Amino acid sequence: MSKQTFDVLCREVGPYIAGKITHLRTPISVEKQIAVTLYYLSDGGRMRKTANAFGIAQCTVSIIVKRVTRAISINKAGTYVKAPSTEEVNTSASIHLQQTFFPQCIGAVDGTHIPIRKPKEDPTSYVNRKGYHSINVQACVNYRYCFFDVVIKWPGSVHDARMFGNSAINTKLRDGVIPPCKKSIVDGEQDVPICILGDPAYPLLPYLMKEFAKGGSTPQQQFFGYRLSSSRMVVECAFGRLKARFGILRRPMDLSLDNIITTIHACFILNNFCEIHNETVGDELIRAVQRYDQEFQPPSHVGNAVVHNNERGGKAIRNVFMKYFE
Repeated sequence: MSKQTFDVLCREVGPYIAGKITHLRTPISVEKQIAVTLYYLSDGGRMRKTANAFGIAQCTVSIIVKRVTRAISINKAGTYVKAPSTEEVNTSASIHLQQTFFPQCIGAVDGTHIPIRKPKEDPTSYVNRKGYHSINVQACVNYRYCFFDVVIKWPGSVHDARMFGNSAINTKLRDGVIPPCKKSIVDGEQDVPICILGDPAYPLLPYLMKEFAKGGSTPQQQFFGYRLSSSRMVVECAFGRLKARFGILRRPMDLSLDNIITTIHACFILNNFCEIHNETVGDELIRAVQRYDQEFQPPSHVGNAVVHNNERGGKAIRNVFMKYFE
């Protein structure tokens, strides 16, 4: 992170973490608290190494990290992780079309597993299909690699479709809180709303597109699947950038479950902050993280979770998209 961007972050978060000067002690500066937290999050969550790097006690590192991540999670989510407005929907759909050739798309949705240590309560529910304990995080991302919706509460055993069915983003898309901004993309066919793209684990809905079963049985269906798969790569790239920046997300954290959730949330917010301020992340590190995730992440599987019984509407919209690509 550049000094200029670091200074912006300190100004934005400082009011929530600044300590009071007393006759007994001088509080740790905002700048040092932010630096300690960023070092801890980027280095993989090692308290001792962070403490040694800054010449402070491990217990002080723990207090600082909890204070700063909590402040970011509570006070900055509404600024940096939020549902798009009508103007943002139209802008996002337009740029997605330019970049991926998929019309009326504002982003992609997927889950990623964050490893945790075996929790004391209900540990078996946190065991994912790879056999380790994790939190399954659902995220929606746009063309800028910025996440506009994140859900961080589900144990690793929970299916992606169930997470989506119970998510606010599903409700907002279904009820038009995120404006559908319908448009005609094929003459003589119904107008299509904006949508997000998912893998086969997700339900098919008018606002959530996925490929045909088994990749499609006709050339037209298969080409649609190719376009969709190419377009939804943005979410895999975004996860790669996120985890390249914040190594703590790649190893179990020495934190309570509540603090883990707050820390993960803060990482997503900080990732968007970095993307908005054009902070770079090394391509080789991103590729290394993506290679690791290919082995580490549990495979997606098609489940039977009921989300919103509008598969017929989803099929009709998908057929219009398929005709668009003919």
